[in-house]
Amino acid sequence: MEKKKKMPELDELVVATVTKVFPYGAFCNIEDYNIDAFLHVSEVSSGWVKNIRNFLKEGQKLVVRVHRIIPEKNMVDISLKRVTEAEQQRKLEEIKRDKRVTKLLEVAKSKIKETKLDINEVKSILNSNFDDAFSAFEEIVKGNEDVLKKTKLPKEWIDAIIETAKENIKKQVKIVKGIITLRCTKEDGIEILKELLKVKPNSGITIHYLGAPSYQITVEGDDYKSCEKKLKSFIENIEKQAPKLECEFSFEKQEE
Repeated sequence: MEKKKKMPELDELVVATVTKVFPYGAFCNIEDYNIDAFLHVSEVSSGWVKNIRNFLKEGQKLVVRVHRIIPEKNMVDISLKRVTEAEQQRKLEEIKRDKRVTKLLEVAKSKIKETKLDINEVKSILNSNFDDAFSAFEEIVKGNEDVLKKTKLPKEWIDAIIETAKENIKKQVKIVKGIITLRCTKEDGIEILKELLKVKPNSGITIHYLGAPSYQITVEGDDYKSCEKKLKSFIENIEKQAPKLECEFSFEKQEE
């Protein structure tokens, strides 16, 4: 069974629950370590905090950064203002994925008659072989069932995880989009535009006419990296051909 660390690491992002709020700060509990930590009022916001209760309340869960540790006193100081919005979202997504994989492993275990490994041990093995344990389930749904063979998991767990993944996870489709602006004033301009915007069947690329001279390009795939690669290749081809065909071209990627 995985042992929890006694203390978090300096600069680590953790989830803390506010237990008591005072004018000068708040006491919190870091759940993963089951230890108390202190959030000073000066670490709540980058701006002036006139009333700390406008920012914090008992029972509130926060993504915070550990900015000071005093091991001999078993003290941990945390900061809310030192966590960016992007870091907060990543941490919350990480927690969400961890909770989901725990439930999936519980389902997988129910399919096994006898096993020497518990769920935390299996999760630890998956975490050491993939970006995170949930990634193993995602790979299986993509059709990469053999990825589990490189782990030290026994056959009964591998079979149960594969079955559970197929039953409970839908294949995720990743999408990237952009707006193509393309003008061609030549006599056969329409045919030129059609040729430049032509897509291969089953390429995962679709072009939608938005009204001259704008077109939306949508690229679908199993992961963002492959989508970005296909989008880049398609756009670079138009960028290369457009000047030769006396066309004006520009592209703007759309953020999801």
